[in-house]
Amino acid sequence: MVKNGKLVVEEYFPRQEQDRREQMLRRFAPQEMTSATKSVTSILIGIAIDQHLISGVDEKVATFFPEYPDIFANADKARLRLRDLLSMSAGLAWDEWTRPYSDPLNDYVRMIRSDDPIRYAFELPVVAAPGTKFAYNSGLSVVLGQIIFKVSGLRADTFAQRHLFAPLGITDHYWTKYPDEIVQAGGGLYLRPRDMAKLGQLFLNGGRWQGKQIVSEEWVRQSTENHIDAAQIPAAARAEGYGYQWWLGSFKAGDRVVKSYSARGRGGQFIIVFPDQHMVAVFTSGADNPLTFQPLDLLERDILPAVAALPAPSAR
Repeated sequence: MVKNGKLVVEEYFPRQEQDRREQMLRRFAPQEMTSATKSVTSILIGIAIDQHLISGVDEKVATFFPEYPDIFANADKARLRLRDLLSMSAGLAWDEWTRPYSDPLNDYVRMIRSDDPIRYAFELPVVAAPGTKFAYNSGLSVVLGQIIFKVSGLRADTFAQRHLFAPLGITDHYWTKYPDEIVQAGGGLYLRPRDMAKLGQLFLNGGRWQGKQIVSEEWVRQSTENHIDAAQIPAAARAEGYGYQWWLGSFKAGDRVVKSYSARGRGGQFIIVFPDQHMVAVFTSGADNPLTFQPLDLLERDILPAVAALPAPSAR
């Protein structure tokens, strides 16, 4: 927990009582972020736009992939814009939620087993006009990582190291890749929890870190505002909207509604930013933890009411 820019709570729970060595190892060990990775990929897209490597979110996706003329000969796919990928509204027939990842018919599983993950992500049928229908799709995030490579000449992991992690002092990280060095930009990043908190604090500070603008404040605003009709968000997601690879939601603390946006990953990986409370919360767990949303319950039941009861900081 980071409050007003200061680390106020840090706790790691060992499997065995009093196992302090394991607790220390967890503090220094990078954690698999699963799909919370997607929010980091979105930050990289914002940095690429800031550097004028990408003109903006209205740029046509086809311009980045001239090697797939057969795919983009489809008129609907030719209309795909970067914003449609960022907001999970590409309109493709992708099923990642109704089938478990153990099911070989899950489209994410089929993509990673294919010879060309990028082609697989694009070649499924169009079921809705781009920008009109939300469907959670990790393939789109992998494509976003490949776009970083296309425009910068750097794989997404190297681009992140140079333009995001190094400026934040993040040195211990790992990003998995598919064959052909395609970065798993939808879920393959490993970071220490403290460094996950730095990313939340970066956004809380409007894209600034220690006085330096790492990503534009405009990108922070765009990527954390809602681009999807709330009625389209599945109830199982426990969210109220979706930005550019960030989830939007709120909590109840007594009679108050507390707004938030978050990076979220399977098993309970969270970076949750509370702008009005000047607070960042990070939770991690094993990727196969069935209690994925337990941190949200903990926040609403215990943490946010306690924060609301704190006295306001004195003016100086």
